[in-house]
Amino acid sequence: MQKSIVVITGGPGFGKTSLIHRLKELNYRVGDEYAQEIIQDQLEHGGDCLPWKNGKAFRELIFQKRLAFWSSVVDEELAFADRGIPDQLAFARYQGKAKLSCLIKNSRSYSYFPYVFITSPWKEIYLQNQVRSETFEQACEIHEWICKTYLDLGYQLVHLPKIDVEQRVNFIINYITKLRS
Repeated sequence: MQKSIVVITGGPGFGKTSLIHRLKELNYRVGDEYAQEIIQDQLEHGGDCLPWKNGKAFRELIFQKRLAFWSSVVDEELAFADRGIPDQLAFARYQGKAKLSCLIKNSRSYSYFPYVFITSPWKEIYLQNQVRSETFEQACEIHEWICKTYLDLGYQLVHLPKIDVEQRVNFIINYITKLRS
């Protein structure tokens, strides 16, 4: 089943979350970037549901949060997601995980809007921090896996221009408006 949830994705640190925050300010329904939330919470509370400590539990918790958001959006409602379920498949491919059948099944079972907006590598805005530990080069490699995964699943990629947040949001809204009219 396909929903009108527009995925904004790309490598870590390329501006997705800033766009989601702005869309939320504009009163759009949004699904947050759950990985950062979980990592931050686990670090603050001494938990072990972290990708480098208990990857399986971490992946399952992210999936449950993404699925809950996906399920909460009614069929024709326009919503936006900071990453989608296929991102988990892309990250697993990047990490060289062998058991992907469940991730492939989930990625096909829970479909999004057919156009996915991609934040391309942008070194000038990239920052490493306690939650985002990847180097810029690693973020670029993850980005390639994300693009390949969405393409493999039949999505159309729309690469966002490297412009400020407000202009990027306007670009997305205008693009979707034209597609839906």
